[in-house]
Amino acid sequence: QIIRNTGSWGMLVYIFVQILQVVILPLPAAVCYIPGSLIWDAWTATLLASLGVLIGSVIAYGIGKVFGKKVVMWIAGREATEKYAGYLGSKGKVVFVLMQILPFFPDDILCMVAGLTSMSFLFFFITMIAVRPLIIAAYCFLGSGTVIPFKGWGVAAWTAIFVGFIVLAVLSFKYQERFEKWLIGKFSKYRKASVGNTHRAGEIASKEKFG
Repeated sequence: QIIRNTGSWGMLVYIFVQILQVVILPLPAAVCYIPGSLIWDAWTATLLASLGVLIGSVIAYGIGKVFGKKVVMWIAGREATEKYAGYLGSKGKVVFVLMQILPFFPDDILCMVAGLTSMSFLFFFITMIAVRPLIIAAYCFLGSGTVIPFKGWGVAAWTAIFVGFIVLAVLSFKYQERFEKWLIGKFSKYRKASVGNTHRAGEIASKEKFG
């Protein structure tokens, strides 16, 4: 209703809310995305929200890159900043992409922390363009009733989805730390194996070349 009351400024206000949601507002994604699909339509909401989120993500990355660790810790907290900086700094790009896809991780904090690492802006921006609009589209199309209606068979489906989200939220809260360690551990093993294979291949090539 607040967005509707802004009249012709509604789309700009909606985009601005998405920017603030990434940078400073601790709001759930559904609260920010779904209203747009109810005011306009799912496609329009997806485009507008994606634009706002991309702008906000770039700002968050810039905060980390320009202002450094002290400012990020002031916004996100010391514990979260140091933990995710450790993950991204030592495990690299694949973990960052996975964390953007999976619902267990704080996307806004990750954007700021990415700016603290050696991750290039180009890789960061390409990841955002490839991942975030798809997630936003899922919220907007489901939230508008385009895919699952809010009546008939859709009532049972939405009840199951709601229960699933509650269970996921509880599991995320209870086991996030354990899941993070498992994910990082899995990737570490893969990375070590990959590096080892590359090293052995190099040794074999050297022996073949020099006898």
